[in-house]
Amino acid sequence: MAILVVGLSTYDITVPMDGPLIENRKYTLKVENEGGGGPGYNAAYLCAKWGAETYLRSRIGKDFYGNALRKVLEEPGVHSEELLAPEGFKTSYSYIFTNEQNGNRTIMNFREPPEQTSYSFPDREINVILTDGHEPVLTLDAFRQYPDAIRVADAGTAREDTMRVSREVDYLVASQVFTEGFLGEPVNLSDQEIFTRQFAAIEAIHGGTAVITLGDDGLLYRPGRTEGPVVHMPAYPVKAVDTTGAGDIFHGAFVYGIASGLPYQEVIKISAMAAAVSVESRGSQSSIPELQTVRERLKQI
Repeated sequence: MAILVVGLSTYDITVPMDGPLIENRKYTLKVENEGGGGPGYNAAYLCAKWGAETYLRSRIGKDFYGNALRKVLEEPGVHSEELLAPEGFKTSYSYIFTNEQNGNRTIMNFREPPEQTSYSFPDREINVILTDGHEPVLTLDAFRQYPDAIRVADAGTAREDTMRVSREVDYLVASQVFTEGFLGEPVNLSDQEIFTRQFAAIEAIHGGTAVITLGDDGLLYRPGRTEGPVVHMPAYPVKAVDTTGAGDIFHGAFVYGIASGLPYQEVIKISAMAAAVSVESRGSQSSIPELQTVRERLKQI
């Protein structure tokens, strides 16, 4: 199997804190965690780490952060012939402040506006394409290049670029932020009729299979994929240290499961557990668990 991931890469600098950020206060930092980040980057790293042949198309410059990101990708063997960034292009980076009391995080991201650039596609059959919506033109070209590939969208926010690619996929994995932004109302887990209506509205975007991820509130999905009732699956209980990258890791595991031909409910469980295990560690790419670890944790439930 071969997976193509199209999306954003960032260099993450994670700073743990003993509470939320407070204005007009000086902090002395005792530890930090640095490494790869970004929805496309993390998903590609996970797929390769779990044994899938994985290709990443992302804007990674030839600066300090870009060189570091490419080196990290060598560890699991991601094929990372990046987009040809313009000369002097600055790789995206983020400062991430994590509240160790509850695992929540505040992200400050630098990202240069995208410019038109040249790119190429892998010269082999691609089974699954994952897009995070950050490269809509390339994504839609990839859909045309590999018409038989299964298409998956990581819908993080309901911006136009994400909507463009989401309408063209087989699987739409929507975050709570995307869902509530699109619907104009909060997801209501207390009323089956309401969240079924809300879920159907997300399905209608692309007419295929949908999942709505809700962080520590779990997720919504149809066990029958496109048929049957909408089910609320609670999150697996964990002690959260840092939630950074959990959604990216869910998407990477989801794509791996689809590409591997796993039963749909097993795909959901593996994805949810991978995300849950990841929040027990600091960082995003650095918190991606081994596949065997995820399988063992599922056996303990």
